[in-house]
Amino acid sequence: MINEIMEYNKKFVQEKMYEQYIADKYPNKKLAILSCMDTRLVELLPAALGIKNGDVKMIKNAGGVVSMSFR
Repeated sequence: MINEIMEYNKKFVQEKMYEQYIADKYPNKKLAILSCMDTRLVELLPAALGIKNGDVKMIKNAGGVVSMSFR
């Protein structure tokens, strides 16, 4: 499995496939989204919300719950 991942990464870098993901460190839509870290949401959530790489800050944690309030 790790060899397969490393081979893909080598190709990814050599072919400069990363260029389509270049974004500024500040979100274009000036928005942060708190979400569950469930792996099913990796592609589903951005597709459902119409957001692209660089649009928002995505904060993921177990359950998408804020457990400590900010006073």
